[in-house]
Amino acid sequence: MQKITALSACDVRWLGRVRYNEALDMQRELARQRARGDIPDTLLLLEHEPIYTTGRADTESNLRVSRTDLGAPLIRTDRGGDITFHGPGQLVAYPILDLKAAGLGVASYVRALEQIIIDTLHDYAIEAIVDCGLTGVWVGNEKIAAIGVRVGRPLGREGTWVTSHGLALNVDVDLAWFDRIVPCGISDRGVTSIAQLTGGAPAVHDVARRLSAQFAELFERSCNLRYP
Repeated sequence: MQKITALSACDVRWLGRVRYNEALDMQRELARQRARGDIPDTLLLLEHEPIYTTGRADTESNLRVSRTDLGAPLIRTDRGGDITFHGPGQLVAYPILDLKAAGLGVASYVRALEQIIIDTLHDYAIEAIVDCGLTGVWVGNEKIAAIGVRVGRPLGREGTWVTSHGLALNVDVDLAWFDRIVPCGISDRGVTSIAQLTGGAPAVHDVARRLSAQFAELFERSCNLRYP
């Protein structure tokens, strides 16, 4: 994929384990700050406590068990995409980007996220692909990374377009969590992880470091991964 010319600055933060609603509040506040120009583009890297999330559409039909048997909360969010799981052993990345300043449309932004995941997995000798018509990243017939984004105007109609939500890459997550749902609403495909494919379990923060480097290269940014 051709590199994207954009602003040079990007603040990259490794947050460790964060509750979903806490991260959601953080994204909304950072999106407002980015829209005002108070901060540069920002990439949040983290893990979540176990939780199921759905996009804006009603996806109750994609539960394979009752809500009470899920073993984790199920909440509806303001992102695109269908139902998925987040939990320990999964790297979640939330870019807070000024999309117009980056010279991107929504479709090209999603394709860029897919490419960043593919390039990160290549560091672990995993050959991943995109599948036409299916958002996310695949290894064979199994999804290894899901993408669900939101692009909005945090300051209202006259404001700039800013991204939130993002991607979830399965590193060493317990894949049994996905058995209780139809992941991303796709019933005839499976789910995999780096650990399942390689027999090893890289640390999530190591995968975060590699993904942030790929993010910096593709978007041509000067990114320094920092810790709270």
